[in-house]
Amino acid sequence: MGVLKRKEEPTETMTLRLPASVKAEIDRLRERTSEAGFDLNATICESIIRLTRQMREEMDALDGKTAGGDRSRKPERANGLAHSDRVVSGGAADGQGEA
Repeated sequence: MGVLKRKEEPTETMTLRLPASVKAEIDRLRERTSEAGFDLNATICESIIRLTRQMREEMDALDGKTAGGDRSRKPERANGLAHSDRVVSGGAADGQGEA
């Protein structure tokens, strides 16, 4: 195993509008995770990376299914997860540690 490390990809800032209650919860979690020694930003970033990959895979699958087919047909589950009417709060973005 080599000791050389690859340069990390440069990061950029993205502005995202969230409900005020979610923003307040993230602010509280940021304090708690920081005190516990975790990196909430890295956890959220990793979650967004996974979500982006899932969206790309689903769109690629739709493109493959609809090529020459019925483009008006919507997927059964928009986000690839089972539908739930349950509201999730506190700790829903369970990445690594308490984020």
